[in-house]
Amino acid sequence: MSTVATACGLCGLDCSKQAIARTFEAHTLDFCCMGCANVYAILLESGVIASGQNIRDTEVFRRSLELGLISNPAVDPQSIPLDPNAPTSEVLLQINGMWCSACGWLIEHALRKLPGIVSAEVLFASDLAKVKYCPLYLPPESIVARISRLGYRATEFAGDNAAARADIRDLIMRLGVAAFLWANIMAFSVILYVGYFEQISPSASRILPWILFALTTPMIFYCALPVLRSAAIGLWNRQIRMEVLLSLGILAAYGLSIAQTILGRTHLYFDTAAALVTLVLAGKLIERGAKERAMRSIAMLYRLMPRKVRIADQGEERFVSIDNLQPGAVFIVKTGERIPADGTIQEGKTHTDESMLTGESTPVSKAVGDTVISGSLNAGGVIRVRTVRTGEDSTLAQIIRMVERAMSTRAPLERTVDRVSRVFVPFVIVLACVTFLALALMHLSIGVALLRAISILVIACPCALGLATPLAITAALGLAARQGILISDSRVLESIGKIDTVILDKTGTVTTGAFRLLDFALAEDYPDAAQSFLREYLPALAGTEFFSEHLIARAVVQFAREHGIAPAQVSSVEVRKGHGILATCDASRIFIGNSALARDMSAQPAAKLRATARQWEQAGRTVAYFGMGARLIGLFAFGDRIKDGAAEAITHLRQRGLAIKLLSGDSNATTATIAHELGIADFVGEATPDQKVSLVTEMQRRGKKVAVIGDGVNDAPALAQADLGIALGTGADIAIGAAPIVLLRGSLETIDEVFRLSLRATRVVRQNLFWAFFYNIAGLSLGIAGVLTPIVAAGAMLLSSASVIANSMRLSRSAGGGSPL
Repeated sequence: MSTVATACGLCGLDCSKQAIARTFEAHTLDFCCMGCANVYAILLESGVIASGQNIRDTEVFRRSLELGLISNPAVDPQSIPLDPNAPTSEVLLQINGMWCSACGWLIEHALRKLPGIVSAEVLFASDLAKVKYCPLYLPPESIVARISRLGYRATEFAGDNAAARADIRDLIMRLGVAAFLWANIMAFSVILYVGYFEQISPSASRILPWILFALTTPMIFYCALPVLRSAAIGLWNRQIRMEVLLSLGILAAYGLSIAQTILGRTHLYFDTAAALVTLVLAGKLIERGAKERAMRSIAMLYRLMPRKVRIADQGEERFVSIDNLQPGAVFIVKTGERIPADGTIQEGKTHTDESMLTGESTPVSKAVGDTVISGSLNAGGVIRVRTVRTGEDSTLAQIIRMVERAMSTRAPLERTVDRVSRVFVPFVIVLACVTFLALALMHLSIGVALLRAISILVIACPCALGLATPLAITAALGLAARQGILISDSRVLESIGKIDTVILDKTGTVTTGAFRLLDFALAEDYPDAAQSFLREYLPALAGTEFFSEHLIARAVVQFAREHGIAPAQVSSVEVRKGHGILATCDASRIFIGNSALARDMSAQPAAKLRATARQWEQAGRTVAYFGMGARLIGLFAFGDRIKDGAAEAITHLRQRGLAIKLLSGDSNATTATIAHELGIADFVGEATPDQKVSLVTEMQRRGKKVAVIGDGVNDAPALAQADLGIALGTGADIAIGAAPIVLLRGSLETIDEVFRLSLRATRVVRQNLFWAFFYNIAGLSLGIAGVLTPIVAAGAMLLSSASVIANSMRLSRSAGGGSPL
């Protein structure tokens, strides 16, 4: 029988203690997982390899290495090229056991070395890790296993913070034991302190040091174990972290005290070591509590998502899993229940409470035909709802993904501070060693020199520095969520203050977008024009517009529904963004859109229709042209109105010194009318999506920092191109996906709050960084001078972290009301 290998018989990875032993024709091999064992068995049975043959000697292995399908222990995993076309997945992990921002850096660094990792980002403030990987190269279990080998606990995030709460409970237990033991240590130490001034009995001098040793040892190896373990893991991975500073201080005081005890001396520092452990744990408990509060917003969103849905089955009501609900199915929601999926009301009327999602506390009236969103509360009567979107496609699921994305991104300033912290910690260790040697050479006692070195190590612990930026940003994201503002990328909080130009879309953004088909005109005279139109043309037009998400399309379909007209069956639908839509109905090519589309179809209006169109546009109406082939049949006139609060929002933006520009795909005349009512002098009409992007690009080329606010499909390219994209939550999905900020209420009333929140968050971050740096510089000076004792230094460290946390939490408390998100 061959010797048992320590490396996996297939992939070559270290099997550690979890090796799976399999015997093949008297040859025993170890495998890291059942997958590798089964693949090896298949290769053996198929004759690709012979019994006992090392798979690394085969052509299959060499080819697999070339393709990057398996890893070679002798090759750097980062050197194996990934197929750029390989499918990728993303996983959000909750990580417990992180003690400082350097822990996040260590996890990122370790994960990026794994073959198949595209990107890894760890956010210390919320204990989250967002990892993008290629499943063909790397199973997700390997990601969790790699983090576990670093000494942390990783689980897939599901919004229930159970692991975080368990971690806090463990920390409370350790702190409670430490506080109890510290109190007893201080009580016994007082007797020794008295011995410095008055003589105590020799037996007390011999026994008390050993009693203090017995009390302190559990503190070191139980209460301080997370700190010591984290420091050891960091050193094993060649990284000097904040825990190294604390561990050096604690172990130095403990070790010197043991030496003094063995030598029979009474100048002991057990109380110093005990105080350091207790105060460090107290500081960490405060930090964990702040981080747990920061995560409550996303946990609350998860709790809003119902797990079951009530459906009617053969006259009886029964519950089924939400996973089994399909679009088109009808479900029932009773008073006091949360709506499980997005849909439209088929029967009944009610009021829905959407405050948990939008921050708007006023219940919204809903009737047949109205849309309801998942997670909102049915506060009225019983309703029957036809499912439109469910599961991962629902509004609530999209909101959760956006919040997760925001929680797992880091601002550039935060990355800079992390880099400074990684350099700062080794510098402090060197400074402490130099101070100790210098004082020893100056013939000060070893005890005095060591206490000053410990004071330097403890006072310079960069806890406050690591919390300064992420905690403030996380608090700002929570405040934004309460006000109905979803920020999917925390980095925009820094860039908002640089914006100098705001481009507003017209339809659906500054206007309600609640289009109504107010009037129509036909190119030919008919005895009964209305009935002829309804009978001959409206079915085909409604059938064509049924495939569009544009507000005009909804108005046409709604108009047909109100008149009992069923949309006709159409084919060969073609959407021309910024112009209109075409389809084939009964061998005729139907079109409906703006004047540019009519020109493209060579369907020019007669003088009478041109005059009618001009009259409608001057009145602020939106005009659409419709026809068949090259024949213009008539015109539509749609009505809209400016949203409540839009004028005030634009005034606030102008007061901030921002240039305002109105942009629309509507006609110049209609756009001019709306711009005049809003007091906007700079406007552009008849703009296609490409022209909108070109306009934004041109302004950026001139050095402008541009924000685009829109809601439609045709706004999505401009939203993506802008320095800051802001979409309305009532808009199209593609627009919401293209913008890092979404206003859930669908109004501009909260746009000023976006800019105000950015300024407040930036101000708090700068305040935190100033005091963190000031504290470290002042503390180092006082520690070197011997003004601070280790216990005072530990207390000052705790106070510094607490001040940064309190300052950051001011953002969470700066606005009253709203949802508890």
